[in-house]
Amino acid sequence: MSDYQRFILSERQRPATGDETALSAIEVDRSRIVQCSPVRRLQQKTQVFPLDVKASVRSRLTHSLEVKETGRQLALRVLAELGPEVDQQAFVSLVEMACLLHDVGNPPFGHFGEVVMIDWLRTRLPSLFKQAVGSGSRQWPMLIADLQQFEGNAQSLRLLHSLQGLNLTLSQLAALQKYVRGAYQRQSHGPWQQKPGHYFSERPLIQQMRTLFPTTTRGRYPLTFLMEAADDMAYGVADLEDAVDRGVLSLAELEQALLSNGNDYLKQCWQQAKADDPGFFSRFRQSLNDDLLVLVSEQYLLHQSAILDGSHNSPLLDVEQAPAQALQWLKDFAHRQVFNRREVEALELSGFAALKGVLEAFAPLLALPQQEFISLERRQDAEGLLLRRLYHRLPPRHLAAYRRDSLNAALFENATEREWYFRVRLLLDFVSGMTDTYVLEEYRLLCGFQG
Repeated sequence: MSDYQRFILSERQRPATGDETALSAIEVDRSRIVQCSPVRRLQQKTQVFPLDVKASVRSRLTHSLEVKETGRQLALRVLAELGPEVDQQAFVSLVEMACLLHDVGNPPFGHFGEVVMIDWLRTRLPSLFKQAVGSGSRQWPMLIADLQQFEGNAQSLRLLHSLQGLNLTLSQLAALQKYVRGAYQRQSHGPWQQKPGHYFSERPLIQQMRTLFPTTTRGRYPLTFLMEAADDMAYGVADLEDAVDRGVLSLAELEQALLSNGNDYLKQCWQQAKADDPGFFSRFRQSLNDDLLVLVSEQYLLHQSAILDGSHNSPLLDVEQAPAQALQWLKDFAHRQVFNRREVEALELSGFAALKGVLEAFAPLLALPQQEFISLERRQDAEGLLLRRLYHRLPPRHLAAYRRDSLNAALFENATEREWYFRVRLLLDFVSGMTDTYVLEEYRLLCGFQG
């Protein structure tokens, strides 16, 4: 039996009606994923330049499509060295769909938006909890620690499973998970602990996933390594290409820095691509990617035994080889010279004001005791009418998830705390799912409410 047969399975949290082979189940997943609204919303979410209307500059959707294609190429290279007993179609689809989904949980304005949300949560939640609930149980410190973190990868799992209800195979959901730590757990020195990979709300799903794939208790699902490498490869050059296209960075500036500080391999790639000729970036990116595809697939196969048993603890591109070092130089240069530019920071300031403004406008809903919150529809006083209108702006799908989980979610020791936990999740699900333009529109509308 192929080692991969224990990872490529048809099992779902809610069993499908009728028999499914692993391949047929993963094909059903593919259809559900491509048609789901979180993927469509990526077209109006930030890659580098928030609110950019220029069609040639990448959105999260176009970036994710590029990652998907790179992931496909990596999967095919790895499969060329594996035996025929591996289900190649299922293997490739799992990698491709993990690549397509890898950013769906990101909030408006990308990683900057994550920082803004975390800051607001850490500043405001303790006092809001005190107003709504009072004192907490012995479990509460763990739950509020969970709520005060926000991570796009953890939100992706929640979005696809708990909110959209796609009921994807556990294989597909496992392929999406970069980190093994829950947001409710303290960070340790073990592998894949840098960020939270799931929230307490998805803990039952994670428990089921780890029962099916025991190696994911301490390590990653194997195909996640290919998804991560594909993402790194896709944005390494693309962010700089967009910066030049946008006029934030000149090609001459990039060339001068690269030829002065890049390694010999990177300089050679640059010179062979001929910066003065049309189509330069396409040639430059292809030259680098060709070598990275070989490197990543070789690293995967070299460490395959450790990857399969969950003990490999470093990214495939974390090697001291010229193509990987060249890619890292390009990423570091983009962080220093693009993300800190005045134009990019000005756009992020707009996002900062909008995100904090929307969260603060909805904060009164979190300050209400449980009975007052669920009886908002009956209030006729001025404050009650305002709060009711805020409540009505929350999406029906998210409200349905709140009502379901606030009553029945497992592993909570206190019913009042469970309700408030999912009320906070309701707001975070709503705000994190907004596109860049939507959060600005919502902020402008809510400013009228705030006076």
